[in-house]
Amino acid sequence: MKLLQLKIDGFGKFNNQVFDVNSQNQLFFGENEAGKSTVYQFIRTILFGFPKKREMIRDFTPVNGAIYGGKIIFEDKLHGKVTVERYKEKNKGQAAIQFENGQLGNELTLEKLLAPLTKETFDQIFSFQQEQLVELNQMNEVRLQHLLLTVGLTGSERLTKMSDVFLKERQKLFKPSGRIPEINQRLRQLKKLEQQIELVESQEATYQVKRQRMSELTQLINNADKDKNRQSELEKTILEQQKRFPMYIEWESLMKELSSDVEAPSTKIESVKHGLNNHRFLLNKEKELLESQSSNLEVESPAYQFYLENQSIFDDLLEDQLAVESMTERRQLLEEQLGEYRKSKETLYEKYRLSEEKINIDLSPEVEEEILALAKSEEELVREKVILSNEKSRLVIKQKDMDTQLTTVENQLAVIPTDEVENDSKKMTDPLSKKLFSGLSIAVSLLFLSLAVVLKINWIYIPVVALFGLGIYGFLTANKASSKEKHASKEVTQEDYLLQLTASDEVEHSLHELESQLADIEAKIVTLQDKKQEWADRYGFSMKETMTLWLSRIPIYMQLQDIQEKEEEMKKNLADADRVLHSYAELLTFSKQWIPIENKSTKEIYHEMKRFVDEQQTYLKDKAMASNNQQNFQGQLHSVKKQVEKSEQDLLALVGNSTVSSIEDVNIWLKKQELSKQSQSRIEELEVTLGGYFDLTKRYTLVDINHHLISVKNREDDYLETINQHQDEFQTLKYELSQMEKNGSLDTLYQERENKLSTIKELSDQWITNKIAEELTQDVFQYLSDQQLPALLATVTSYFKILTEGTYFKVFVKNNQLYVRDKEQKVWPIIQLSTGAKDQLYTAFRLAFIHLHTEDYEAPVIIDDGWLHFDAKRKLTLFKLLDGFSKQTQVICLSSDQAVKSYFETHDLSIVTIGRDEAM
Repeated sequence: MKLLQLKIDGFGKFNNQVFDVNSQNQLFFGENEAGKSTVYQFIRTILFGFPKKREMIRDFTPVNGAIYGGKIIFEDKLHGKVTVERYKEKNKGQAAIQFENGQLGNELTLEKLLAPLTKETFDQIFSFQQEQLVELNQMNEVRLQHLLLTVGLTGSERLTKMSDVFLKERQKLFKPSGRIPEINQRLRQLKKLEQQIELVESQEATYQVKRQRMSELTQLINNADKDKNRQSELEKTILEQQKRFPMYIEWESLMKELSSDVEAPSTKIESVKHGLNNHRFLLNKEKELLESQSSNLEVESPAYQFYLENQSIFDDLLEDQLAVESMTERRQLLEEQLGEYRKSKETLYEKYRLSEEKINIDLSPEVEEEILALAKSEEELVREKVILSNEKSRLVIKQKDMDTQLTTVENQLAVIPTDEVENDSKKMTDPLSKKLFSGLSIAVSLLFLSLAVVLKINWIYIPVVALFGLGIYGFLTANKASSKEKHASKEVTQEDYLLQLTASDEVEHSLHELESQLADIEAKIVTLQDKKQEWADRYGFSMKETMTLWLSRIPIYMQLQDIQEKEEEMKKNLADADRVLHSYAELLTFSKQWIPIENKSTKEIYHEMKRFVDEQQTYLKDKAMASNNQQNFQGQLHSVKKQVEKSEQDLLALVGNSTVSSIEDVNIWLKKQELSKQSQSRIEELEVTLGGYFDLTKRYTLVDINHHLISVKNREDDYLETINQHQDEFQTLKYELSQMEKNGSLDTLYQERENKLSTIKELSDQWITNKIAEELTQDVFQYLSDQQLPALLATVTSYFKILTEGTYFKVFVKNNQLYVRDKEQKVWPIIQLSTGAKDQLYTAFRLAFIHLHTEDYEAPVIIDDGWLHFDAKRKLTLFKLLDGFSKQTQVICLSSDQAVKSYFETHDLSIVTIGRDEAM
């Protein structure tokens, strides 16, 4: 195939452009960015198709919107002139061809016409591009030898690159002494997993014991929490008892009154009322009689005179006696209650070492909730800190032990000779891996044998023999290695050292994580302490105590505050009672000359007053009865007195109560009977209020209630302490189990081991595949070398001789090494050639391959400017070679070099000059 014409409708910077191409030598000349590479890409695109997006290096879509594509006319030996057109937006970018005889074809026709030429072979063999330039001077001899022979035998570096790729891929998977390759890592992981399995198998019993203990602790915590909740509920009940204790005292007093005075029938009450009215009538009648005669009696008593002068006042005061009795009883009850509260307060002060100043705090519910939340955080942080600190101590000890072991191993490794270590490293391949590799080698050899028989290709027998022998050898060495391994003593190896080093790194990493966690906890504790200090300053709490202890004391503070409030209320009520009683007592100060009131209570003063009044009335009666003035008056007075006595006896008999022994008692009894219905209603109300908190069949005192509260609080604190202890043990076990579970359960570990073995087998299969592919490329190279090397070396020698102007006149292979002989018969290894000579030899090999395969590949050679970088003398020799080479194969040069243009002009060769209107 020789290109004759390029018709560019739209491609990159070119629009409606036609270039005629010489069938032998053609130069496209232009400055940098004139469009030379665009011409090359146009030829490549029309022949082999538009590149896919992922393959695009540059976008050659026309800049002015012209149709994207064009035509190429080339000459074919069989079909003459052939026109190929291809447009991006036409026929989905597929090619359309037209032969000289008018016959049409499509993309498939073009592929058949160009075969075996493909885009890859066009790029790698016939295109001498800038990116294909090789730094030959940087290669070692082996690499350079292999490259030159590969280029000469295959036309490109592809076979060498393929072999290198297979080698690299294989080494990525496994190296006998490597640490990074994946199989090496997997084998180390497998060994570590085996150690974990062994450890977990030994810890399984301990794990179950710890798990069982955690279950027991959970039950114990639940039970203790239930007990604590019961105590908390009981505490609430007792606190309510404290609050409702005054009502209980009231209920108790009312019950005492009711128990001492049985409620009488209404008929009896009415009879008592009638009797009292009759008794008052008789008393008034007696009084009137005495008063009517008092003026006629000779009264010698000054006390009686005082009584007569203040009789109405004494009568009014006698009416107040019942109120004084009631108020005195009330004051006595209040005093008893106050004593109870004071005794309870003193007990709590002594129990919790408190004072009145400490309990005078005012905590809002919001602050109490915040303290509660942070108290929980404080407990959790302290618990975590203790657990992590213990674990840190354990890991520090473990790290010290491991460092000691590593030092011992390092000392042992230091005495092993380096060559032995290297030999050992080379022998580290697992016998199992060898057997897998050997089996796969034999299987592949059998597959190649089948192909050789079917295809009848003799050279395939070479890899068959090699693979089969490799498989047999592998099995034998694997068995020997296994046998030696059974009898070999356990010595320290680099692999063991690496495993221990890895374990040490993991411990160090765990320590680092623990220290980081502890630092975070410390930071949180510091933040919490700042807030705690603020509350301690504000409410007088101690920083040495935990906030949980604060919370446990807050109810005590509230209880004491409530007691103080009740105490103040009692004091106020007592003061009110004292003030009332004092006012009653003040009413009798006028009689202190006749009635002893000094150092006596109001109740006692009124009793003295009653006694004084009775004495004066008795005096008057006695005086009247002793008088002889009027017999009729005496008879009347005696009769009334008898009636009064009989009325009093009748009333006492009617009441029928041993505690009622006087008319005053009858009045009190009647008053109580009148109040009993009201008391009963109040008792019922109080029983409804108290029933949920007091067992009303028992008697309570405030001191007993407070002692009971203290006892409940102590039990509650004991349960809380028990819960905390159980939770600490639970968290410790949980952490220990989490460390164990990092290794996984046995079932999980067994499954993980199977997965790792499966992965290692898959990776080993990949390694073997790459190994076989690498050896196969080498076998192909050897076959090509045996078949084509003589002709190749002859052609290379001819071209190299031209390029070096006879300085070197022979290229040959000896002992599988490539050499050149100069005109003085001196033999040179190619590594000793100059950089320019190496480049010329590389060019000779590439052109030699194209020359030898001209019949197979009909394609032009396209040489980019980068390949024309020789000095003037070497350029001249290159173009002389290309001039002769173009007689058989079309040569197209793309250059901006004036020397190249001058050569073409001097030899009257075709030149197409490309302008530089736009950047490429």
